[in-house]
Amino acid sequence: MKRFPLPQTSWMTRLGLVLSSVLVVVAGFAIASVVFAALLVVGLVVGGWLWWQYRKLTHKMSAAKPDFIEGEYVIESLPPALEDGRTLSARPADQQNASTPPHTP
Repeated sequence: MKRFPLPQTSWMTRLGLVLSSVLVVVAGFAIASVVFAALLVVGLVVGGWLWWQYRKLTHKMSAAKPDFIEGEYVIESLPPALEDGRTLSARPADQQNASTPPHTP
């Protein structure tokens, strides 16, 4: 297969290509930094607004809470939920002795 010879470019063409490439890269960084700054400002404004709303809500909640609880309540003693009531220590003594074989000398 025969390759066609590439045309010779002048130094003006090469200089124009380099300058336009540099200009595109610099413009890209400039646009990216402007977009980043705009998004940062929008994020800070939205975050500040949410913080302010949360602050107002906490002040309302603290002003609305009563100093005492009305009503009656009974405290019942319940076994812990994660504890198994069927362990060896919970069995009566005669059941524990019955499960082990008697020792014969």
